[in-house]
Amino acid sequence: MNGLVLEGGARRCIFTAGVLDCFMDNLIEFDYVAGVSNGAQAGLNFVSGQRGRSRDVMMPYIEKFTEKIQDPLSSDLHKIIYEFSYSQYPFDFDKFFSSGVECEIVATDCIDAAPEYFSVKDDEKRLLDCLRASCSLPLLFPTVTIDGREYMDGSITDAIPFERAFSRGCDRVVAVNSKPVDESATDYSKLGILIRNRYSKIYPKLTERLLNRLQYYQQQCRQLQERIDEGSLFLIRPDETYVKSYELNREHLEAAYDIGYRMAEEKMPELRRFLHDKRP
Repeated sequence: MNGLVLEGGARRCIFTAGVLDCFMDNLIEFDYVAGVSNGAQAGLNFVSGQRGRSRDVMMPYIEKFTEKIQDPLSSDLHKIIYEFSYSQYPFDFDKFFSSGVECEIVATDCIDAAPEYFSVKDDEKRLLDCLRASCSLPLLFPTVTIDGREYMDGSITDAIPFERAFSRGCDRVVAVNSKPVDESATDYSKLGILIRNRYSKIYPKLTERLLNRLQYYQQQCRQLQERIDEGSLFLIRPDETYVKSYELNREHLEAAYDIGYRMAEEKMPELRRFLHDKRP
């Protein structure tokens, strides 16, 4: 059983979009897909077979510069997830729901500070709400209520959900990261005062997790390397930082997309051998 896991990273995931479009062009398929934040959106588009949609929705649009709005980041997120799904870049809900691929969206439970893995098969609004929860970065976005519980950014508790893929029965996992090896995750301890003021009274476990998030991420990266060394995980990641999380330069984004596509294309023979390796 083959699995695909996709790290988040806002517009850094334009690299992921290039990789997945190359996968679709080469008819690469997976039994299980899990994504975090914008990686989750890329995963949904991959399962629905919508080549180019991830690239399109990650590109800046003119309203960014002309609209006078109170909270531009929240407006961006709402537009990308809810409006685009039914208007400029329609999401193929029917094809996604009819797919036999198990697809999970990772979000963080704010009370327990634990990952939640949402699999939605027949409810359009719930699917988009779960995606929004996975994308809701601390301090920048409000939490999202699902089934009476509050959720936010999945990368806080499971930034690269490869162990989840193995626990679901995968024996080979492909991971696509949005950051190069020498770039680590956001260190929320540097925002300790803001984090404590915002969350410590209502979400004490989440506060602790955020303040130690960098250490958790670094530990996960060490475990990721162990899986690579044992031969059960195939990693694709950029070799340098091509774009920032909220990059607005279309040329830079186009270049990062092309780099992701070409890197996947170059690795295709090795990837096919990995996926078709007959394990005992």
